[in-house]
Amino acid sequence: MSKSQIPGERVRILADEFLAIPTTSYQQRSLGAALALFLDTATKTALHRAELVSKSALSRLLNEYSWDTAQGWTVLQGAQWDALLLAARRKHRPLLRLSIDLTSIEKKGSVLPFVRVYNEVHGIHLVVLFAEYGAVKFPVGYRMYKGKGTATPVTLARELLRTVPDSIKRRFRVRVLADSGFEAAVFLDEVRQLGFEFVVGVRSTRRTLHPGEVTVADCPHGGNVELKNWPYDTLVLGRVDRGDRVFHAVSSELMEGDEVIAEGKARWNEESFFKEGKHQFGLAQFALRTAVGLDRWVLLVFLAWTLAILHREVGMTLEACATLALMMVMPEVYLYRLLRTLSKNEEFLRQHGYSLHYARCNS
Repeated sequence: MSKSQIPGERVRILADEFLAIPTTSYQQRSLGAALALFLDTATKTALHRAELVSKSALSRLLNEYSWDTAQGWTVLQGAQWDALLLAARRKHRPLLRLSIDLTSIEKKGSVLPFVRVYNEVHGIHLVVLFAEYGAVKFPVGYRMYKGKGTATPVTLARELLRTVPDSIKRRFRVRVLADSGFEAAVFLDEVRQLGFEFVVGVRSTRRTLHPGEVTVADCPHGGNVELKNWPYDTLVLGRVDRGDRVFHAVSSELMEGDEVIAEGKARWNEESFFKEGKHQFGLAQFALRTAVGLDRWVLLVFLAWTLAILHREVGMTLEACATLALMMVMPEVYLYRLLRTLSKNEEFLRQHGYSLHYARCNS
């Protein structure tokens, strides 16, 4: 993408490139209808609510047809990293925050792919990498936790961090944010080897070597600590009391204790994505019974969110941005809804002395 492109142009280019991936016009039309469904944040995302194509057509598109999903991920992630680089142009050593977290989507039954019980939640469990620079913030990758005996969430998080492009590593200072579920020494060591900074939550029972063989709960806010099973840099400890619980986090960088806590709170941008992604962009409505269907569903959620963010301006809600993106990407769907609304209200308008007529203009 050119550095001179305005947000609307970037939305159009990304959508056009993505929708051109299927090799037949029929599949392209179905993919466009699917994307419109995910951009409609006011309506529950379900295949039977799709417009211009049937529910069965979307089911075949997501579960059966062999269009290149990997290329879809390549197109999306390339656009996301490019947008972050564009946002940071002419900045000196900009700071990119990468949050890692696991979210669970509760599901009943066992016919859906990868349904497992984890942390007492029966459902699908995703480890998500979320990138943020200023107002530009995207989910840039995910891995599926497949249950006991498979790769752990920590291992999946390490895999995700390795996918960060070299161009991003060269351009940004990268700071990894994670909660205490990712405090393992192997995760911290992975971050260190990649050359990234980190602010990571730790359990109150985590043992230290400095300022003595105690737990982090015994260490002062803003103090320096050395973790017992991580014999590298001295870390800075932050702690915050939230009434019934005290939370702790450590930073690889020299900063005040309050700064450590403030950085830890920046991770809530990913939590916001989880909430809005589930309830507005359809992440929680997944009900397909194939692994490829699940991957394509998540891909469309990530794409819809990205298109909305690329269209975002100061003061605009995410819902308004998604609507603008829909108008630009799939104008025929928006027009269909508009005409349908007019038709439904034709009798009401007539009762109040109005008669509307419209015709298509040939330009």
